[in-house]
Amino acid sequence: MHSQVWYAIPSASVDRCRATLPAWREMGYRVAVLQNRERGEIPADITVWSDAYPGWAASVNILCKQIVPRIAPIIVTGGDDMLPDPTTPAHEIASQFLDRFPHTFAVMQPIGDAFMNTSEYCGSPWLGRAWIDRAYRGLGPMWPGYRHNWADHELKCIADAYGALWQRDDFSQRHDHFSRSAAEPPPYWRKSVEANDQHDAEQFVGRLLTAFPGHEPIGAPSIPPEYWRANYKGPAARYWATRYAEALLAGDAADRLDRTLHELARCGVQRVVIYGAGTELQSASAALRDAPVRIVALADDAMNRAGTRLWGFDVLTLDEAAALEADAVIICTRNTNEAMEHRARSAFPQQICITQLATASTTEHCHA
Repeated sequence: MHSQVWYAIPSASVDRCRATLPAWREMGYRVAVLQNRERGEIPADITVWSDAYPGWAASVNILCKQIVPRIAPIIVTGGDDMLPDPTTPAHEIASQFLDRFPHTFAVMQPIGDAFMNTSEYCGSPWLGRAWIDRAYRGLGPMWPGYRHNWADHELKCIADAYGALWQRDDFSQRHDHFSRSAAEPPPYWRKSVEANDQHDAEQFVGRLLTAFPGHEPIGAPSIPPEYWRANYKGPAARYWATRYAEALLAGDAADRLDRTLHELARCGVQRVVIYGAGTELQSASAALRDAPVRIVALADDAMNRAGTRLWGFDVLTLDEAAALEADAVIICTRNTNEAMEHRARSAFPQQICITQLATASTTEHCHA
């Protein structure tokens, strides 16, 4: 008699379940679905309705701990847009899993489908019963605090740290994600996944930096912080910095430039040169749209910028800008740059107002 292998997922789409679940059943999997948002008949052995969606990881925990029969030694999870390995039936893969991990304290992830860098996380994992029962102090196989993203990254980290991870490049579970065909994101994805991605990414980074609190399985010691510092090579911090930190910095730069321009306007300044046409000004471009003063030019020391245009303004050398009839100069850098201030004071008339964008308030410079 073959061991039962269940494919257990949350789903908000009846149509996607009808499209993909038959393939799982044909390969010998039993299917359990926790439905939310959209109720309907689907090809599943167990269907349970949920009025609220607790998030992907928490839903997987519910399915594994409360819905799928405990007799099942292995539960596979993922989403309603995933397909099983088409070459090998469930019981054969399960036999290999149990031969390697007879204690079932294990997580196996097929990575033959390399779409979306599947080797970096466990997005459609095989979960052994002991892992389900013991992980996260008994909470379930995944940390339930994530709404959708990054729970699978943490799962890979924790399983790997305990020597319980098996990545299989000889098996492929195709992820038919909408981005695979450049399709438009479905409304549920924008509302539930995209809207929570920053929170999930920041939670992962925060948990990583604090050694994933509560990660230890029942009966096992916790993994010390130095392990994560030495061994985590994943994309989390880089992803957050690229996608969200730059946006935060851009908002900060635009806000500081906007406040500086308005403070100068209140001091009677009418014509301004912005000195520094680098990344800080490029991040702050929103403040130039409705500036309360006239920006007569941008100035920069880099020879490859002089003579170009940025945001519709001429980029001049400092000497060229100094020949214009400006009332003030804003040094546009993230941190106070005394060398640039010295060059500006040498180039511009003594009575002109010169202020640093990095300064908290420009009022003190209005009569400089």
